[in-house]
Amino acid sequence: MDAPGRDRFVDLLRGGSIVAVVLGHWLVADLRWSGRDPGVVETSALAEVPAMWPLTWVLVVIPLFFFVGGYANLRSWAGTLRRHEGYATFVDRRVHRVLAPSGLYVAVVAVAGLLVDRAGGLGVRAMGGLFYQPLWFLGAYLCVVALVPLTVRAHRRFGVAVPLVLLGLVVLGDVGRFALDVSAAGYANVLVVWLLMHQLGYFYSDGSLTRPIAAVMSVGGLAATALAVALGPWSATMVGVTGGEVGNMHPPTLAVTTLGIAQIGIAMLLRGPLTSWVARPRVWTAVVVVNLNVLTVYLWHQAALTVAARVVLPAGYPDPVPGTPGWWAARLAWLVLPGLVLAGIVAVVGRAERVASPRPIAAGAVTAGPAALGVVLVSLGDLALAGSSATEPFAPGQSLGPFTASPLLGLGMLGAAALLFMALRRASPGQVGSVARASSSSVPSSVVPTTDPPRRTSRSRIR
Repeated sequence: MDAPGRDRFVDLLRGGSIVAVVLGHWLVADLRWSGRDPGVVETSALAEVPAMWPLTWVLVVIPLFFFVGGYANLRSWAGTLRRHEGYATFVDRRVHRVLAPSGLYVAVVAVAGLLVDRAGGLGVRAMGGLFYQPLWFLGAYLCVVALVPLTVRAHRRFGVAVPLVLLGLVVLGDVGRFALDVSAAGYANVLVVWLLMHQLGYFYSDGSLTRPIAAVMSVGGLAATALAVALGPWSATMVGVTGGEVGNMHPPTLAVTTLGIAQIGIAMLLRGPLTSWVARPRVWTAVVVVNLNVLTVYLWHQAALTVAARVVLPAGYPDPVPGTPGWWAARLAWLVLPGLVLAGIVAVVGRAERVASPRPIAAGAVTAGPAALGVVLVSLGDLALAGSSATEPFAPGQSLGPFTASPLLGLGMLGAAALLFMALRRASPGQVGSVARASSSSVPSSVVPTTDPPRRTSRSRIR
């Protein structure tokens, strides 16, 4: 994993951001054994101890993952152009890397959820919503990746104007959501916010994200977040609290956007010492291990939490009064239990993440349309699953605009996407046209990126 010229700082941010998210979920989920159906029940530690909200500013670091993705995807797209490969191959390789481990996860969870449902819940029925929940992130990330050719071109032509426009759109989305009570406006930020974080990674990739700019991002981002929280309607906690304040992540708000900008700035200011630290052999080994299994860790962490809770809580795990020193000690010690379960899971299924790249797909607009459609199917499938309960496989889930989430709908969309990409790979150049015409009729040509070579310009630098 240590190729010449590799930026270990990027690997540290990628792996560290996922580890932070996992620890944050495990800390916030305060689980108890009810002694009767449904068995394990979840409450929010943030609801019990509201003073924990500053931890969400530290542990909600998904913006850093998208930032790193921008750095890596700009370089990957440039490599795609150098090899004269097309958009379809670029997208397929990234979808394949996600679908291989997530497909295994979804298959296992779907079967396990069906068995649990048939067996009466087995004390984990109330936890069913946690199993598919991590999939929302993968759907959002793949949507951002699918737009890389367009966003890279915009970066090279317009530079800093692109993230400024995206920031303005975030503001408009929140105005529509909070001031005008138009919920759809807020959900538009699911794409806009993560596009913004991803776009900032381009500036690091081309070397224009300097320390003075990082300092402005850090101070300005923190000040803007504090001001937003003080004036409202944004809450201080970055995640939702059951029965409490609306969080800032689902959908993402201006507050989590400005906090993400600050996190990226702080990370860039610490790049020097972090790079020196990760150069230590033991630290680098740990970073490599996490990155080799980063999707597996993320996908399975809620399942590991549920398994640990079902085994340990009925035995009488301590449940002190929330907020007391004993409660904090029990919370921190608790992290070890799902950690051990997760380590065992990674040892068994982590290999699914290290798959070979699929064969290239013929380049051209005729395959770009179906590839874009495939990403849409994967994203919608992940969203449909994320809004569903694994332990109630035939029950409708959350309302997602024009459709209602359900496991069957999600599985069907993921299966259709997998078959579409397989057909594109297997088709010869003469057959690709018929496959594409049958698959892309519903995809507007305006959303199909082209493969123009990047332009050299000095305007992309942040000044």
